[in-house]
Amino acid sequence: MVYAVDIEERRRAVPAWRGLFYADDVARWLSVTDAQMRGGRVELGPRTVLGWGRRGFFGLEETRFQYARHPEFIRFGGVITSRAIALLLSHGVSIGRIQEAHDYLLDATGLDFPFASRRFWNESDGFSAEVCSELDALVVTAGGHGQVPFTELMYGRIGDPGDMEFGGPDGEFATKWEPTPGIVIDPEMQSGSPCIKGTRTPTYVLYGGYVHGEDVESLAYWYLLDEDQVAPAIDWGLRLAAVDLQG
Repeated sequence: MVYAVDIEERRRAVPAWRGLFYADDVARWLSVTDAQMRGGRVELGPRTVLGWGRRGFFGLEETRFQYARHPEFIRFGGVITSRAIALLLSHGVSIGRIQEAHDYLLDATGLDFPFASRRFWNESDGFSAEVCSELDALVVTAGGHGQVPFTELMYGRIGDPGDMEFGGPDGEFATKWEPTPGIVIDPEMQSGSPCIKGTRTPTYVLYGGYVHGEDVESLAYWYLLDEDQVAPAIDWGLRLAAVDLQG
């Protein structure tokens, strides 16, 4: 997430629901959520995520801040698009096939971020039969019982819109993501830093207290939280720290 950002400049440059995020944060979040837990392991780093942007999956915005960690940042639509790519990769779909599906949807829907759209994730409000048929013709992956069409893979095995909220123009795009139960990433809250669900408390604050010797009960007391709110934040921090050590 971007820390040293002039808020007014941020609001002028990018709609708030789209946010501003660093590629290394996106890679870390994905490495401890979907790509690892639902399909096979997908190794992710910031260069991989930035590479997806350079392939045209989403735009990369140049930073103008002196202390930025990278020269480019990603909007929230790109974060959710990266989530979709990582999920599909983890289920054996090649990056070339994923790009074919993305580019087709880009033309067919006119959406800036088709992989971050409500229709992409929600079967009941999904694409037309013609669009789904074309996607199935473009993308087939090998499953345990033979070939699996793209829409069956998405809606039968991957699609889980329950951990996202949709809004923005026409209520079409993902505006919040709960990468793990109890933790929410909201571009309009704390500059997009993961927070405890239902609060404005960033997880890094609680994790920082924990690694410096505070216990769950004390952290809950000082931050006016329930202990069952604190525990997911600590677990999230431990998982991210493990990724950092592996890197």
